Amino acid sequence: MGTKQENETKHEETVEAMEVQLTEWSNQLDDLIAGYHEAGAQLHDAYRLRVDALRERQISAQDKLNVYNEALDNSGTWTAFRAGIKDDMKALKDGFDDLSR
Repeated sequence: MGTKQENETKHEETVEAMEVQLTEWSNQLDDLIAGYHEAGAQLHDAYRLRVDALRERQISAQDKLNVYNEALDNSGTWTAFRAGIKDDMKALKDGFDDLSR
């Protein structure tokens, strides 16, 4: 196990990577949503429902990231943060992979 400073640096790098990935996914979702609006997709269209579900996951993950970043001393909350956001990030990755098939 690393020193406290090494762990904090690793956590910061992980959070930064998550921020970048969430921004990329948000931009992709914006494009997908604009596309289905242009195409006139109905509310119950299967593709639209999948994209909307991804948007909800992306918002959930972003909210968790924001709460973590706003904590005054987030070093003690790393384990809870990581456990909470892990499922959202995996679901987003899997969802985007599924859409691209």
